[in-house]
Amino acid sequence: MPDRLKHFTRLEKQAAECRVCPNLADQSAVLSSSNGSLTAQVVFVAEAPGRLGAGRTGIPFSGDQSGKNFEILLSHAGWTRDEVFITNAALCNPLQNGNNRRPTSLEIRNCSHYLESVLKIIQPKIVVTLGGVGLTAINFLLGTKYQLGKTVARPITTPKFTLIPLYHPSPRVTHWRRTLPRQKRDFRKIVSILKSL
Repeated sequence: MPDRLKHFTRLEKQAAECRVCPNLADQSAVLSSSNGSLTAQVVFVAEAPGRLGAGRTGIPFSGDQSGKNFEILLSHAGWTRDEVFITNAALCNPLQNGNNRRPTSLEIRNCSHYLESVLKIIQPKIVVTLGGVGLTAINFLLGTKYQLGKTVARPITTPKFTLIPLYHPSPRVTHWRRTLPRQKRDFRKIVSILKSL
């Protein structure tokens, strides 16, 4: 898309001014040049900014253990943040009693046009969802019903990009669901798939 930066700058401004979700109105949307490259071939879609991570730093996957794990996985794939784009199903940090909570389906729907616009601007070859909420957001955009447990690490061809659903790199997930070594293999698979496209 020509004028990527102009379109993204406009979108960033809209996200900064958005107050659609009552429970997130006092939070800041995490969407800026810190999200990554507008010419990225791979876009990562996670759940929402974390209270100790992007909700505090304004940079996706930074400042907490999930961010550290993601940096390890990204480095293992041979990528830097400048080569990919990282965003969330919900751009603001949802909280409940001072702790992180998952964004509601309404919050995901309210944010869906930002994700749709980001994908239209960047036009990536691969979209990697990190966690069930990220996949829910993509399902909403595609009108599909993929489930993480049944599709994890399996490439799905869509009309606009190859979708690869993965687990989130949070400490809880890497301990109970999918270990960091296993997630490293998942990231190597992304590299392999990208080379084949």
